[in-house]
Amino acid sequence: MKSPSVSDISIVTVNWNGRHHLERLLPSLLPLGAREILLVDNGSSDGSVEFVRESYPQVRILQNDRNRGFSQPNNWAAREATGDFLAFINNDMRAHPDWLSASAARLETSVCVASRILNWEGDRIDFNGSSFQFLGYALQQDIGKLVDEVRSEDQILFPCGGAMVISRQVFLEAGGFDEDYFAVFEDVDLGWRLWILGHRVHFCPDSLVFHRGHGTFQAHHNAKLRYLMHRNALLTVIKNYETELLTRIFPIAVFQAVKRAVRCSGVQKESLHIWHTSSERILAGDQAAWVEAVDALNHLVALDDVIELLPRMLAKRARIQEHRKRDDGDILKLFKDPLRAIVADKRYISQELDLLELMDLETLFDTSRYRHEAEKAIDPLAFRIDDLRAEVARIQALGVGALLHPSPQTPPSRIRKFLRTWKNVGPKAAIKLLGGAVRRGL
Repeated sequence: MKSPSVSDISIVTVNWNGRHHLERLLPSLLPLGAREILLVDNGSSDGSVEFVRESYPQVRILQNDRNRGFSQPNNWAAREATGDFLAFINNDMRAHPDWLSASAARLETSVCVASRILNWEGDRIDFNGSSFQFLGYALQQDIGKLVDEVRSEDQILFPCGGAMVISRQVFLEAGGFDEDYFAVFEDVDLGWRLWILGHRVHFCPDSLVFHRGHGTFQAHHNAKLRYLMHRNALLTVIKNYETELLTRIFPIAVFQAVKRAVRCSGVQKESLHIWHTSSERILAGDQAAWVEAVDALNHLVALDDVIELLPRMLAKRARIQEHRKRDDGDILKLFKDPLRAIVADKRYISQELDLLELMDLETLFDTSRYRHEAEKAIDPLAFRIDDLRAEVARIQALGVGALLHPSPQTPPSRIRKFLRTWKNVGPKAAIKLLGGAVRRGL
């Protein structure tokens, strides 16, 4: 087989009302010598298509009638492309002159090459490898650090979909980007899937692009980005873990999503007036309180979406697991930071540690550093002391003495009972147990 060359590569970029980005991106792509450039437009109304047709007639344009996100347009372009390799690049980037030549050299021994992404000025990192939290949340390594301060690793869990080159055949055979994701973490899911199917993802620090920031999502309210993040993290967990790990990790993912939702809501369960402080902050125009409340709803809507998508996700999962060629034991080391704290909240981290212990995951993930991190985290109760004192005063004024002296008898944790049943008997028995508790009023 001949060595890959730049002329074997089809460049793909997706655009939605990003004419101002295309004015910088396309001039950086034309001199590279790629086989072709495909632009998929997501129903832009800013004249993007007309601009490209007039100024860059050599660019092939595929048009969606509306914004179809990231996955569908890239998959469409992959099917239409004529090159042996696909180079995906976001529209808010510009390519280094050696972007494709460096990638092509690495493709001699790889099917998927992740590019290094720098900021627009080229002095700081935007993507230098991957990091994955075990509940499905991914990060770009070394983001914001100076280029001279970082090192990189040859093999990573996933590429950044904003700048990567992959075998077209492998991409299509693996199923491409999951179109149920719309956007966010679809590259994480693809990378993990490639490893499961026996492939590898390599990082190429000489394959450089420059990024202006999240141009498309800046046009959206950040709430949509966070909703997609919460939902797609759960979908990634469902699809890719081996069954033995999924049955232990998925319950933790769901319980912790609920925990984050309650935390973001501002509900103070120690108080009779649980919404008092949150509603006051929102009515006073506190933007942070509003964002937190919306993110609480984001978690719940994400969970609702996961329930609706579950049959389809389980079908996809079955196909992936049927073709598994690599065990999770070989893949987990690529997570890099599986116990990164999603929120710096002592009680949240402590609950996560308890659940890890309960589901016998302490030997799989080293929890010692995470326990140390929990000790340094913020204890939100410390910020509620004044509110609690005021609440106690209100209760005393009402003469509700019984509430000040609750029974020392604490019922066994129903969550622990549910998880023990899930682990020792199975999911069906655990769900039946939960249903009985709901009927009895928990």
